[in-house]
Parts: sequence; structure tokens; C-alpha cells
Amino acid sequence: MNNIQELREVVNPVFNTAKACLEFDANNGDPDSRLLLNTLGFESMMEQNAKQTVPPEMLAVARRLTPVFSSYVESRFHSVNRLLSSRPDRTIIDLPCGYTARGIKMSHMGRNYYGFDLPAVIDIIAPAVAKISDGDEAIHYAAVDATNYETMEAPLGGTAASLLITTEGLLMYLTQPELEEVFSNVRRLLQKHGGSWVLVDRTYYLNEQRIADVILHGDMQAMGMFKAVSAKGAGTMADIKTYNNVFFQGNDTEVRAFIQKMGFELREVCMADYLPDRLVSLASLPQAEAGVREVFQTMFFWELTVREEKTGKTNENLPFAIESSFEHGLFTVAIQGRMDTITAPELLQRFQEIPGKATAITVDVERMSYVSSAGLRVLLMMYKSLEDKRRFKLLNVSEDVREILAVTGFDQFF
Repeated sequence: MNNIQELREVVNPVFNTAKACLEFDANNGDPDSRLLLNTLGFESMMEQNAKQTVPPEMLAVARRLTPVFSSYVESRFHSVNRLLSSRPDRTIIDLPCGYTARGIKMSHMGRNYYGFDLPAVIDIIAPAVAKISDGDEAIHYAAVDATNYETMEAPLGGTAASLLITTEGLLMYLTQPELEEVFSNVRRLLQKHGGSWVLVDRTYYLNEQRIADVILHGDMQAMGMFKAVSAKGAGTMADIKTYNNVFFQGNDTEVRAFIQKMGFELREVCMADYLPDRLVSLASLPQAEAGVREVFQTMFFWELTVREEKTGKTNENLPFAIESSFEHGLFTVAIQGRMDTITAPELLQRFQEIPGKATAITVDVERMSYVSSAGLRVLLMMYKSLEDKRRFKLLNVSEDVREILAVTGFDQFF
């Protein structure tokens, strides 16, 4: 084996999944995807299956799964495209771009598009798209390693402004150290150029079985095969371990804490608002399409922006201050600086002077640099005053304060 492309495919086998996605998009009626697929000349999945010795009954079950996987690809491709279209002032970075026709679509809209992926993908898609688009200078492709910042910054040339980075089909392949490196590198890009980062991998991971249940509608044999394939993850095709990092193994609280730790703010955007008017993959299953759209009402793009640096030292220099309000039973307070023996009584006084009984309490401690046992006692008194303890919310807890809460055991209350 001395062909450089063959060597790249062995080292980075993940790229094979991208071929299947392009074929699904083409079969779902997207003209740009069909044109790109024909230009690339990939062997179809049907042709690949014909070469394998798979029992006919297994192939029949696998065919019943086609609408499930096809709907994943179609909904993801078009919803991301529609989100991108809604932000006309952004430079688009597709990380990874795979073999999708997104670059062609964005050029139709006059958008500046960068497709980033492994060399095994870029060396194939770049000349094909250049041929289709007649060398449109708004479409750029670059071979990058997402764990290497310099490879992502170099193609931008220091001139790109207000980025909209999209990532789909990448995070599940990363180890925890790789995940942290990618988050760090994207943060550096956004710090330099501005903009935001949109993620979809986790929401599909959490909801894929719900979508499958709706589409298969009691087909237990097909559902069993789906669960078997899903349990192995996308690594079944790529022959690598997948979903092996906090983004998929962690619960919601842990993942959000990781995002904050890596220096990002998170905003959720409902995916249902960006679905196409018709899902071609489910054209023969109208009831299933209605059910799938209901699932998407609970699925969200995660849009990340860079957090302003708020280190403990920065907050520590801030004078103690409290901002509070009381309305319709909700006591809201924001604390700045150190809350210790000297300053905690002011919070207690503010709480005791509210004109009525608090039925809910929200405490924002984003700008609080430190809390002593005296401050914790005041928070505990406020917590215990509520009949429904679940209505006590402690927001924007920094790592330093979170550590104090954990060490003292107060984290069990909040």
C-alpha cells in the first residue's frame, strides 16, 4: 500500500461515514448533492452491500432502517443550512465539512465559505467543487487537524471576521484530551475573529432513539438492529471507539460545566424552527414525520460564544455590592466581591426587609469571588425559608466558589 490516499484512509477511517451522508442527501432530492455525488463518482451503498455476504433477511431489516438514518442526515443538513442562511453577515467555517454540498449552497447565496476537514477528504472534494462552481473564490477548502490551531488559523489569513463555525459529526470521535484541545482552539479562533460556534452532535446523540421509535413504530426487529448498531456507535464503520468523552458520557450539568470551564457561554436555539417544510426521507411515512417534528421541538442547536474573562483575581478586586429585587414572590439578588463575616449581614438584612414572603429565590454569584462560612449560613437561611426548596436557584457559580461549596458540603442544598 503506497498510495498516499490509501494511507490517509487507513489512518483516518472516519471519512467513510461522510460518503454515506452525501448519498443520503442526494437521494433525498437535493440537486447540489446529486451533482456533487455524480462528479465524485463514489460507489453507492447498494453496490457496496452487493459485495458483502449478508443474509437476505438481514438486508431486508436494514432497508427498514434506511428512513431512520436518512432522516438524521436530511434534518441535520438542511436545518444547519437554514441556520447559516439566517446569519448573512457571517463567514462560515464547516468543521468538518465532509463531502456535503454545503459549500456550493453557500456560494449560491454569495457567502464566504471555508470547508475544513482531513486531507483524505479535502483532496477529493476540493477539486470536485471547484469543477462544479467554476473556481468560485468564495469557496475555500483546507486540510486541517482540529487539534492543531495553526492549521485552522492559516487558511483564514487573518482577515476573516465574525465567524459562524458549525460542527456536526466530529465530537463523538474525540478522546477527552482531544475534545479539550478542539474547544481551546475554537475559542482562540473566536477570540481573534469574533462570532460563534454551533454544535448538534449531542442533541442527536440524546434523541436518536426517540426519532427511531417514531419512525419504526413498533417494528421490534428493526428496532433491535438499530439499538445494536447504535450501541457500537459510528465507530462500526470507522473501526474506532466513539462517544468516549464528557460531551456524551457526562450528564447535562457536567457538560454545561465543561463548556463554561473551556471559556464559553451557551445559548440554545430550537432546531424545529429550522427544519425544511418537508422531509423527503419520510415522504411515505406522514405520521412518522409529524412525530419526528414533535421530537425536534425538544432538540436544540447549542450556540457557543466566548465568555469574558472573569478570573477569581478580577472579581476579588471588585468592591462588595448587592443588587436585589422582589416581585410576585420572587427574590432576585446578584452578589459582587467577597461575601464574608463583614459583608454577609448586608445580604441577610436585604432578605429580611423584603415586603412579603418569598416563594422563590434566585442568587446570581457570577461576580462573587469568595464566600465564607458566614455567607454560606445566610444562603442556607434563605434556602430553608422556602416551602418548595426546588425554587432556590444559585446561578453562574465559578470554579472557586463551587469548590468551596463542595468542600463544606453546602453543594447538596443548591
